[in-house]
Amino acid sequence: MSLPQSRTAAAGAFTILMVCAAVSAQAARLGRAHFSNTCNRAVQTDFQQAVLLLHSFEFPQAEELFRKVESADPRCSIAAWGLALAETERQGADAPAKTLAKGWSELKPWLARPAGSERERMYVDAVRAMYQDSSTTSSSIRWNRYLDAMSTIRARYPADVNAGMFYALALAMTTGSGPEGIVQRRRALAILLPIFKAHPHNPGAAHYIIHSADTPELARIALPAAREYAAIAPDAPHALHMPSHIFNRLGKWQESIATNIASVRVAREWMASGRGGLGDEQHALNNLEYAYLQLGDTARARTIIDQIDTLGGGPGGDPWFSIDARIYFDVETHAWQDALAIKPPPGSPAEANFDVDWIHAIAEAHLGDAAAARNALEAFRASSDKWAASHGFADVLHLALLEAEAWTLYAEQKREEAVHDLTDAAAFEKAHPVYYADVLPRPASEMLGEMLLDMGRREEACTAFRAALSLAPNTHNSVIGLGACVRSVSAH
Repeated sequence: MSLPQSRTAAAGAFTILMVCAAVSAQAARLGRAHFSNTCNRAVQTDFQQAVLLLHSFEFPQAEELFRKVESADPRCSIAAWGLALAETERQGADAPAKTLAKGWSELKPWLARPAGSERERMYVDAVRAMYQDSSTTSSSIRWNRYLDAMSTIRARYPADVNAGMFYALALAMTTGSGPEGIVQRRRALAILLPIFKAHPHNPGAAHYIIHSADTPELARIALPAAREYAAIAPDAPHALHMPSHIFNRLGKWQESIATNIASVRVAREWMASGRGGLGDEQHALNNLEYAYLQLGDTARARTIIDQIDTLGGGPGGDPWFSIDARIYFDVETHAWQDALAIKPPPGSPAEANFDVDWIHAIAEAHLGDAAAARNALEAFRASSDKWAASHGFADVLHLALLEAEAWTLYAEQKREEAVHDLTDAAAFEKAHPVYYADVLPRPASEMLGEMLLDMGRREEACTAFRAALSLAPNTHNSVIGLGACVRSVSAH
């Protein structure tokens, strides 16, 4: 994209704004913000703090400060931009209809007011593109409009690192799977890595590198950012948790444990001071349990589940964290009988229950009840189809369906068909690296290794376990499975 002829003048004006308005907001240890704006000097500290919170996905707290800035300075249109972006959280144009309708009603009045600068108007117009006509226009079209708008800001104001970071984050959030997805993630990283090098204390750069590189192929690129992010923003629970995405990808379980313990501690401090933090604590605990399971430490994993259960049953707690924690535990420890006792929360819609349907199919198959496995499989097929249609994650659910189908076929004594399905699942997983919002699932190739080992096909099992470990290093069951099949091959 070619730059406008006024590029030099615009860049000069931007530099002046940077000098006049940039404020460091390190008091709360959230990193350093340098987001220039034309708002009143009195609101600068709150505005910069809100941007820092936005960069670390502490959305409710960012919303609160942006609203405070709006109230204190009725001409500060850029605060309306920040509020609109925070309200969609990480979902952006994919946010629920109710959220988009509410945010649009709050943003519209600002569109009629003059912006403090051309650049600020462009930011407001970018989020406008994400919200406008959400009831009649697909999220993909609105996402593309937002991407185009952010790309234009970045081109017109090359000194504005925030434009680069928010554009790169949108690239990461809209990336598909497969080779095309990796290409788009690399585009995001090509923007973010130089920003991180030049601005090592900016939380957005480190955070968005982690999101962009959250695949087996790219995770190692993000390791320096992962190891720095917690130190950049040690007072943000999400910033302390986020490095574990990369540590989990690389099988660095002790580092994952340490950063999630820190996240839990700070989330509890937030709750004690009335700043929220419950969701952050539940999410960090889920990852903490997963890391302990990968070390084979089931005792500590059980204590984490107890903590998750306490939070999920308390005021404002999300009971799904408890359900997912039990699923992780039962899958990793092969506690199939216990898995059958897992139930969705009372009143949960059928489409939301896909993971419970999935674990029931897997468990029934392992326990040898083919008919029950088939029933659970069909329930999973129905719920996952509905969920994918309304919420996305089609690739993840397709992979899970192949796994559930394979184990159901295995219980039905259709073993070659079962191996075929799991082989397809493993190939799909390798060719379609996908982002997981929670913890990583077991690799399909690990399941394939276990199936082949059970059939006595030892050398093929070893190959499958090695493939699993190439995607997910140091995962407990793959390490155990590879050791078992190697010993078995040696013995024969």
